Amino acid sequence: MSSVSVEQLRRHWQEGIPFNRLCGFVVSRWDDAGVRMEVDDADPLSNGVGSMHGGVVASLVDTVANAAAITVGDFPPGTQVVTVSMTVNYTGPARGHLVADAVCNGRGRTLRSVTVEVSDDRGAPVASGLVVVRVSSR
Repeated sequence: MSSVSVEQLRRHWQEGIPFNRLCGFVVSRWDDAGVRMEVDDADPLSNGVGSMHGGVVASLVDTVANAAAITVGDFPPGTQVVTVSMTVNYTGPARGHLVADAVCNGRGRTLRSVTVEVSDDRGAPVASGLVVVRVSSR
């Protein structure tokens, strides 16, 4: 079975998924330690009170967790990555540039447990998440 490269994964998550492209999610790191995605606050993503909508923050948590649930070697063509459960705790306003770091802490045969920390451009915490992801072949 052939696997894909980090660059192919980055490009797929950033450009190949229409919703991620719409939100402007950018993959800035993808390695064995985890995945980092970033997004800039923009008017279409706002909640009307001066910060990014909580749904966008939750989507960022979900997206970066799904990415961190796989590694380059275990993502052959046809692999499916699906969120099973997700908890997001909001800890501060989501303004400006957000950075989400995800680490896969548990790798079962098909289920993976991923923690996510989101902070703003000053390093202030915005949200944290715990996501369980199922990884399987089609």
